[in-house]
Amino acid sequence: MSGPAPTTTATRFRYPYVIGWTGEAQGPPLKWVPRCGGLRLSYVVPHRDDVRHGVLRLRQGQNRAGRPDFRTVNTLRQWRAMDKRLCQVCARSAVDRETGRIWWLLSNDGCGGDGYTNAPPTCRACIPEAISQCSHLRRNAAVFTVGDCSPYGVRADLFVPYLPPLVPFERNAVVRFDDYDMHHALARELLVRLHDVQPAVTEGDAAA
Repeated sequence: MSGPAPTTTATRFRYPYVIGWTGEAQGPPLKWVPRCGGLRLSYVVPHRDDVRHGVLRLRQGQNRAGRPDFRTVNTLRQWRAMDKRLCQVCARSAVDRETGRIWWLLSNDGCGGDGYTNAPPTCRACIPEAISQCSHLRRNAAVFTVGDCSPYGVRADLFVPYLPPLVPFERNAVVRFDDYDMHHALARELLVRLHDVQPAVTEGDAAA
């Protein structure tokens, strides 16, 4: 499966597929709408794909306008990479054709103790590039293959029901899909639980 190629510069530096761009920010107003037993967060003018797994997602553009912002990810592109097992750098499949396992690059401290992560997979071809371009990964990179992954929850901004949803009371909260708070959340990143995680042997490891 092929996806849109990541943006490149004149020096051939590739901006990863999932990162956010300053020109993609949107700020559609939010409101509370009734749900069984309480309220849930919604946009004033809802769109068909705003809600996934019962949680409202941050709405952003997809034009990669403005400047790249390595501190953020584009919610829809990150979500798509997770759902379709796409490489976070090149947007092509991260599933190994020979084994059917998914290549996953994490920092040594980046995989939660119970096995969930907000980092999409990275295909085998892009792993060396991803490590070389990230100072944190150069110090802490760990390469795995994964048998499968499943939706676990989101990183989200949480709002207080019955008050105007102007400013969240908590940012980047981890909310599981079985939490009641998910109806009060504006999701920024999908979290997935990794299954059958095994350390991978890369060419560099073999040479060593």
